[in-house]
Amino acid sequence: MTNVSTPSDSPDVDSCVRIGSIVSSNSHLDYVAEVYKDRDCDRPPELHEREFGQPVFIKKTVDGTEHVIVGVIYDTQLVDPDQGRTGPRLAQDDQAQFTPGYIEERTTLVGIALLGTAVITDDRTIADPSHQMPRWTLEVDDTVYHCPDQFTEAFHRVDGQIQLAYLDRLVDIAGDLGAEVIVTLIDRLRGVLPEDDSNQRVLDVVEQNVQWQAREQRGVV
Repeated sequence: MTNVSTPSDSPDVDSCVRIGSIVSSNSHLDYVAEVYKDRDCDRPPELHEREFGQPVFIKKTVDGTEHVIVGVIYDTQLVDPDQGRTGPRLAQDDQAQFTPGYIEERTTLVGIALLGTAVITDDRTIADPSHQMPRWTLEVDDTVYHCPDQFTEAFHRVDGQIQLAYLDRLVDIAGDLGAEVIVTLIDRLRGVLPEDDSNQRVLDVVEQNVQWQAREQRGVV
């Protein structure tokens, strides 16, 4: 298993804030989580910890090796059963609404698009990121964790270079919100990199391409 030296003040996968738990899925890469309330855990997430474009992760042990499956929150739905569950849909009009049938009280659901995987190291951080489609499925009641900026950067840094190889898949899942969630991820990465980092230019180019494609699809270009 990979070992990476980590400063003592760095986060570990076991101390990250729990955001919620998986309640359903729309596909192999598109999941729905119910956000924890005060009664569900000692430390429910703050609003900014489960916002649009927030990276998240789920821990999985496969063949004796611990992994994280990394995703991103790409939409939110408020559910009020007393009002007939008439909240907004996740993304495109042709996408199935994701409200699980057994929810009987007001709650908040978040749509999570899976981006890739990484290995949990002996010091409880992450390494060896992969942006290939995760092969493993999540399960109902799997815990979703807030992904801190250090983990977000580590997941996106491959061989020393910042990569976002999952872009096309993310756009397919997030639909009309795809460009916005990608730009939000880029802004988050830009904020954790030094200003003189050569990867800043890479992020600028990716952002320009994404925004240009979004305008073209909307008939602006």
